[in-house]
Amino acid sequence: MKFINHQYGKKLFLPVLFICGIFTACKKNDDLPKAPETEARAPLWADSIFLYASQVYLWNDQLPAVRDFNPRRYVPSEGQLNYQKELFDISQMAINSHTGKPYEFNRLIPSIPKYSAIFGASDKEPVIEAADVSDRFGISIVMVKEQALYIKYVIKGSDAERAGIKRGMRIVSINGHPVKITAAYLGMIQKTFNEGTQLDLVCSGQNMDRQYSLVYKRNNYFEPILKDTILSLPDGRKTGYFAYLRFIDVRHVYKDLDRVTGGFATDRVSDVIVDLRYNGGGNLTELDRLANLLAPFAADGKVMRKEQYNDLVKSGKATLLSKQPIIGADGLPIYYNGKVITYGDVDYTEEKNTVYFNKAGGIGTLKDLYVIVSEHTASAAELLVSCLQPYLKIKIIGMSADAGNQAAVRTYGKPVGFFPLVIGNMSVYYSLFRNVNASGKGDYYDGLQADVSVYDDPQFDLGSRGEAGLEAALSLISGQRAKHRATELMRSASAFWRDLKVNEHQPGVLKSTVTLKDGTNIRLDR
Repeated sequence: MKFINHQYGKKLFLPVLFICGIFTACKKNDDLPKAPETEARAPLWADSIFLYASQVYLWNDQLPAVRDFNPRRYVPSEGQLNYQKELFDISQMAINSHTGKPYEFNRLIPSIPKYSAIFGASDKEPVIEAADVSDRFGISIVMVKEQALYIKYVIKGSDAERAGIKRGMRIVSINGHPVKITAAYLGMIQKTFNEGTQLDLVCSGQNMDRQYSLVYKRNNYFEPILKDTILSLPDGRKTGYFAYLRFIDVRHVYKDLDRVTGGFATDRVSDVIVDLRYNGGGNLTELDRLANLLAPFAADGKVMRKEQYNDLVKSGKATLLSKQPIIGADGLPIYYNGKVITYGDVDYTEEKNTVYFNKAGGIGTLKDLYVIVSEHTASAAELLVSCLQPYLKIKIIGMSADAGNQAAVRTYGKPVGFFPLVIGNMSVYYSLFRNVNASGKGDYYDGLQADVSVYDDPQFDLGSRGEAGLEAALSLISGQRAKHRATELMRSASAFWRDLKVNEHQPGVLKSTVTLKDGTNIRLDR
């Protein structure tokens, strides 16, 4: 097998997929309704959304026949396809026998699929870029107890970090307007963070107020590690800590990850705490790199993870995939041997979709790993934990935004992944494959449950002593476990906070490499 350099051609306009010959109503061309082109497309797109699902959807064996589903009921008389509703209904048909609920039941937002997503021409697709991750100005903010605004985190390498803004600072005013928790004020914040080019903050910290001025830059470059440090324990051992925000596009070369893990190895840390509380997932190549840096030397050459597709896709009989050109990270089709390759050219067998550890640096002597998570920790972040579980003893510390919630924190629960398919003017992200680890485990659809749950107090900086997640991890490392109830580790049992922006679709596990049927590996993220 070999890696090849992509030869990108001109941008292609993807053909509209009209699927005929499968329905009684589509046997002959003269059976098609004599409607203007824009109206005629909607029923055909409705058919295609279901027919693709019947071939490629991970749980396609639980979908009904096309006549029973009747895709065209999602096209009302005015001819506008309700594609969101159609995909949602498809996503709720496959039932998880362990929970009795649909695999794609979304406990956070029940009105949308938990994993699958569809975006029309007028919809904004979630794109994982540095500027998006930074919330435009390199910071994210939260509202505490519906009374005050605090800095939730600051992107390392951003102008905000260089200016001295830190998590835990209370915001006194925004763009000259003193903080008021009103609908109008929150609307102003939303507009500023989504569209603004200038952000003037007055923040309170260390008993003094200070003003900061930030300017939006489209191509800001940020490191995904928010904070890292090495802490000394009373018994002389050393513990390494780092907070990792998201597995972003690997076209950027992030230096911090190698520097931090290399530093841990040099300082001979005995334990590592990985803070994934705000990590919603992302690129599989970055996941694999981090897993290799943390894995013990004994894992080298052994199975890290396996991608599993449905039987039709795995056997190469999902014929509709040949209609889908593979698009690179730059938005252009990928050429190989003089032709555009399609998803129908890919080998989907488990053997060709197994990733092995390739230990080439980082820490190799770890035995225990401590992972800090929240209910928004998802996809690739959860997969990192799953991949390492067969090789390391892992303890999970859950962070809650509600101090009064006594339930154990669970991560989002997203063991599935996808690559985008184009139907008409829509991009569709079906749940296409699931990942399992070397032990064959990966059914954490309801999330990974924390061993200890504590309040995520935004008044404490990440990686600082006193921050509840770090303190809980250090207690576990010291063998003290939870001497106190979770609420005793919190500043106030009545404390709670919420984000001012909610991302309805957590980034999924984005497939970054495919293996063609001739054994050639193709990178999609370069």
